Amino acid sequence: MMKIAIAANKKGKVLKEKVKAFLAERHYEMMDQSSSDIFEATMNIVEAIKNKTADKGIVIDEYGVAPFMISTKNHGIICAPVYDDYTSKMTRMHNATQIITLGSAISAEPFACQLALNFAESEYDGGRHQVRIDMLNKMV
Repeated sequence: MMKIAIAANKKGKVLKEKVKAFLAERHYEMMDQSSSDIFEATMNIVEAIKNKTADKGIVIDEYGVAPFMISTKNHGIICAPVYDDYTSKMTRMHNATQIITLGSAISAEPFACQLALNFAESEYDGGRHQVRIDMLNKMV
């Protein structure tokens, strides 16, 4: 069973609960790592990915930008803010993204749930994309 770590601050809490329930209904094991501080919530997800206690991570705040910036400052972490169906799938498939961020002020509940599911169901394609991933992992 895939383990997904999820976290939110107070601005993302309501949406986080909806996304968490939606993915749990689809048999994903959910690990809630929330904190009132977005930096701490994001770092909880980063650590879960680094320590391999979770397979993928989702962080939710008001716009999805702060957790994206925080995540990408960590060596070996690839994170993407997602706002549409295409990027929620392709960022995992082509970029080996481990964490996505969602914005509670940007994505309505049913749409955010679908974006999270797209990410959860997507797998990394590897192949020609691995060159870019190797370059990314040499940074930071």
